[in-house]
Amino acid sequence: MQNVILFFVKLLVKLFARTPFWLIYIYSDALTFSFVHFVKYRKRVIQQNLRNSFPRKSQKEINVLTNRFYKHFCDILFESIKGLSMSKKELHSRFKFKNPEIFDPLFQQKQSVILMGSHYGNWEWGVISFPLLVQHKVIGIFKPIGNKSIEAYLNSVRSKWGHHLTSMKNTGRAIIENKGKPAIFIFIADQTPSDIKNAHWLNFLNQDTPFLHGAEKIAQKTGYPVFHFKIKRVKRGYYELVFEQLCLDPKNTPAGEITTKYARQLENAIRTDPPNWLWSHRRWKRKRVMSDE
Repeated sequence: MQNVILFFVKLLVKLFARTPFWLIYIYSDALTFSFVHFVKYRKRVIQQNLRNSFPRKSQKEINVLTNRFYKHFCDILFESIKGLSMSKKELHSRFKFKNPEIFDPLFQQKQSVILMGSHYGNWEWGVISFPLLVQHKVIGIFKPIGNKSIEAYLNSVRSKWGHHLTSMKNTGRAIIENKGKPAIFIFIADQTPSDIKNAHWLNFLNQDTPFLHGAEKIAQKTGYPVFHFKIKRVKRGYYELVFEQLCLDPKNTPAGEITTKYARQLENAIRTDPPNWLWSHRRWKRKRVMSDE
């Protein structure tokens, strides 16, 4: 069964390689219409997340945000498939990195970096093209999926321009293997942690929210400076990414401060343009375990 699914995934990528963007967005609009009026994909989850995050908004406003999210989600879905076959020139024309030179002094010092991102904007295009613009070795930390054949295929395509990928459980090994070599370790840090008891909890979008603490812990152990990337949609099919410094001296930074700064920057981006975040995730499905003490 996995081989059959893999066959259709490869076929879809090849078909999209020959599909112009104007037609891709017709597909996206059709799927959006279906989600809004018929399928209503995870609508209950999306609207509950939006209501809890923006309690002052009316139901009419929540409905508008829901429909705008569906449009964004469908665009990202089709753009991500298209991105697997795009040329360097075409990708760079649609996805602009505003300040990649921010890492040049650190490379000259042979200093590795922790880079924290999120499921905001078109993160897939950023992940694929980032290694083309920096001197560091780029290592993405990913969460494995159930279908190993598809995972291996997608990872091989995502790595075509020098992006090295390693699973979360192998992060420590990747850090050790690249010790002394300037590398940028990318963490998509807005996923729900599986270990909520030891997660870093914050009030985020008006809700008690667990955050992954792995990126911060690695930064404090290694001393690697921490940066955050923020993606802005310029117009349909065009994006800009800006890198921002979070912490240059993590070893002397109080526990939780790096994760808190990351969360606040992400929260500000979401409040500025809510539909660009991944509201269909069950981000708040786990609750804090209170101590008996």
